[in-house]
Parts: sequence; structure tokens; C-alpha cells
Amino acid sequence: MSIFFNADEIFQMGLRIETNGKEFYEAIAKKSPDASMQKLFSDLSTWELEHIRFFKGLREALPDSARRGGSFDPSQELLLYLQSTADSHVFLKNPNIHELANRCKTPLEALDLAISFEKDSVVFYSAMKKVTSEEFGRKEIDRLIDEEIGHIAMLHQKKKDLEKR
Repeated sequence: MSIFFNADEIFQMGLRIETNGKEFYEAIAKKSPDASMQKLFSDLSTWELEHIRFFKGLREALPDSARRGGSFDPSQELLLYLQSTADSHVFLKNPNIHELANRCKTPLEALDLAISFEKDSVVFYSAMKKVTSEEFGRKEIDRLIDEEIGHIAMLHQKKKDLEKR
């Protein structure tokens, strides 16, 4: 069976991921007693807001044909890969973001979950890039992947710093 999927649906998944990330980072920032952790997670929330705007912009720029039609995937490999990465994404499989944030009892737990979120996002956006044409934002998705990798590095460094205390 051949499967078609469209760019609008894929960008909508990215929008959901970033929205959930923003909510998570806001919740963790509010509950953190440490000022440096509050700032870190507040900054991450702000950066996720930029990613939300990014996906909204990509969706708004899509022609109607990209909303109706889709990419042909006769073997279903790309679609199944995208679905798998989306289904396993920490913020898509746990729809109650505030409950997820409340489960983080220590700053290290929050950092571990944030690192998982950012890694999941890199994997998903890398798959997204494979099915996104140049005209619909492939280069911009590369930039987003680079930003997420930067977030991982920052979170990892903060985790190492906390572990030294």
C-alpha cells in the first residue's frame, strides 16, 4: 500500500513538540528553587517560543497543494519512521506536561528529561528534513537541528556542573 503524507501535518507535529517543550520549561522554571536553574529553563522556554514561531511560519508559507497533497512514500519507511519518532518523543507520548514536570523531584531529573526532549527533537527534525523539500524549508530545519544540538550541549554542561557540587 502506498502512503501519502503532507508537509502541513509534519509541521503541525513539530509545532506540538515545541509547544509542549515550552510548557515543560516554564513549569520547571517556576518550581525550581535555584536561581540559575530558573534562568536556564526560562531561557529554554523563550527559545522554544521562537521554534513555535518557526513552525507557524513554515505552515503559513505552505501552498495549498502542500496541505492537500503529500510526499509519496511507496515503502512507507519514511512515514513509519516519522510516526515512530513522534510516538516515542517524550513530550508527545506524555500529553500532561505539568504532571511530567511535577515528577521531576530534583534539578538533575529535570535536566535529564530536558536532554531527552532535545535529543528526541533532533531525531524527529532529522527525519522531518528528509521529507521536506528545499522550497518548504529544509535549510531552516537544519538551523533548528543545530539549535537543538546547542540546547543539548548547554543542558549537559549544566548537569555536569550540578553533579560536581
